[in-house]
Amino acid sequence: MDVHALAADFGFAECYVFTTEPFVAYERRLQDGALHSDAKGVRFDIAQIAPWANAILALVYPYRPYANEIPVSGYYPSSNAAYHVAGKLIRRLEESGVRAVRAEVPVAELLSRNGYGTLLKSGLTWLPGYGTRFYVTTLAAELTNPEYAPLRAPQPARCATCHACERACPSGAIDQSGYAYQKCARAYMCGGPMDRWVMDAMDCMLGCERCQTVCPYNVGIEPITQLPDAFRLEELLGGRVKPALEIVGKNLNKQGRLIQHACVVAGNQRRTDLIPLIESWRDDPREAVRSAADYALELLRMQAE
Repeated sequence: MDVHALAADFGFAECYVFTTEPFVAYERRLQDGALHSDAKGVRFDIAQIAPWANAILALVYPYRPYANEIPVSGYYPSSNAAYHVAGKLIRRLEESGVRAVRAEVPVAELLSRNGYGTLLKSGLTWLPGYGTRFYVTTLAAELTNPEYAPLRAPQPARCATCHACERACPSGAIDQSGYAYQKCARAYMCGGPMDRWVMDAMDCMLGCERCQTVCPYNVGIEPITQLPDAFRLEELLGGRVKPALEIVGKNLNKQGRLIQHACVVAGNQRRTDLIPLIESWRDDPREAVRSAADYALELLRMQAE
């Protein structure tokens, strides 16, 4: 079976076949506390979940960002689409006698240790041809006579003389020595109540895009200039979140995350016309939504005075 052609049929731009050796560097960083708590769900040893697997399929799904004036991250529509087509691909593989399961592994280490991706100062990974605007879903598979992607010589990052992401980061999470997730506002935008410094930094729903926007490796990627109606602040603050969740995935509604983010962005955009809609969320049972509404109303009432 040609897994590369099959992956292309499902919309993946690349299908790399890698070996399954453990992710030693990732495990060490996790133990040292250098990774966000969410990293605990990532597997650093495929043998623990799929001892029968002899290959990791790394499926690349590129995406276009939204234009700067559109306050939505382009990452989650891509990851949601990739998740669903990966499920279809797994079923097709199984129908053809190839055993495969989803396997969440350290993608940055997977790409970099094989020479296909380069780690950047911003904590992002550059994949030639796609910049940092891509999502990779990984499968553990049992292939007959797997043909592994050949190792490549790693390409050094040109970060030493570039300070674009350092200057753009709203919370100072990037400096010449690299990226610190503890200072990254995006690391704290996952649905729970947000500290004020996180909300102050938010100008984009579902994450911060500033380091990617200014990264030279992303030059030439054409942005999407039309805001989907589903992400209009009026729609979200009116409680009509289902169309947006169909695009980004239902799991992103944890603790009212979309409404929470819409409140904060509306406040930071000084959308005083949305005050009545935001006020309706002040008594929401979810603390994250209430605190976001209070934050936005404080800013907007100051603007209105």
